[in-house]
Amino acid sequence: MKVVSFLAVIAVLIFVNIANANDDMILIKGGKFLFGEDKKKIELGDFYIDKYEITNGQYKKFRSEHTFPAGKEDFPVVEISYFDAEEYCKNAGKRIPKPEEWEKAARGTDGRTYPWGDKFDSKNINSVEAAKDGPVKVGSFEKGKSPYGVYDMAGNVSEWTDSWDSKKQYRITRGGSYFDGADLNKTTSTLMSIPDDVHEYIGFRCVKSK
Repeated sequence: MKVVSFLAVIAVLIFVNIANANDDMILIKGGKFLFGEDKKKIELGDFYIDKYEITNGQYKKFRSEHTFPAGKEDFPVVEISYFDAEEYCKNAGKRIPKPEEWEKAARGTDGRTYPWGDKFDSKNINSVEAAKDGPVKVGSFEKGKSPYGVYDMAGNVSEWTDSWDSKKQYRITRGGSYFDGADLNKTTSTLMSIPDDVHEYIGFRCVKSK
């Protein structure tokens, strides 16, 4: 009986961990979509992506020494290196998005320029046009979410992806940030950063294979 009870507890814990891993994640159904500025048709399998950028509050639960200004628990965590972001995702049973995954979650299957459509609208995004001093609370722009309901895939903070530049010196970030304009906040735009550097405009989110 004790063995059966022990196994039952383990099964419950595994179920809870899996359920928690999928909290605030959105399923991106597999299939073909248009990738890149040239809209090349490629195919991906099913995967989950975080609905929001990882927040200060979430990161502090992972790394207790993390500090941030009072009242900014729900703001995106920044000044996190690629390696620290990767470690966070791995600890949660997830990983950093591949560029193809990130872009599909941002633009859907129709090749749109921005998560909400083809026309730039400063009311949908925390970009340089909004004249903010930095990131804002995640999920602040309801009309700026992607076709799948993923928030802040343009603006707020740029996000690490699991991709190198051609010389494998820089990691690629996607999504633009609060001080980037319309062009760098397109779903196809890319920026670069040394992976162990930290910046006030770079954050991240995680994905998980189905």
